[in-house]
Amino acid sequence: MARPQKCRMICSKPRTTRFEPAGGSGKEPVVLGYDEYETIRLLDLVGYSQDECAAKMRVSRPTVTRMYESAREKIARSLVEARPLLIAGGDVVVCTQLRPECGNSPYCCHRAAAAETPDAQPRQGMPEDCATQDNETKGEEIR
Repeated sequence: MARPQKCRMICSKPRTTRFEPAGGSGKEPVVLGYDEYETIRLLDLVGYSQDECAAKMRVSRPTVTRMYESAREKIARSLVEARPLLIAGGDVVVCTQLRPECGNSPYCCHRAAAAETPDAQPRQGMPEDCATQDNETKGEEIR
């Protein structure tokens, strides 16, 4: 019997969750999970190593490698086959506060939120695991 999937920590949900070819395609969308999106963001945009990405997402380095390969394949399929790309689902925990490993990262979701709403304070209390999360992101299934 396979081991249950470990919950993955992501900084925030993406602002845009659907990308479509100009004029639409009428084809079934390719679904990229929130965890796969976060892997692409951390490795390709932020420039983290796979080890750094794994630590930030609280998973193993081989898990990061699998998520990254899956995400790249899905993005390529969307581009080559002119299919919509939908970012949704996955067993994830959304970060609720600035963490030590965020350091001086300009891509930290809490810095971006503070810049948009200067009066906003970071939410306190980071969950230890998925069991403490609400059902908004926990256990969303990709269909």
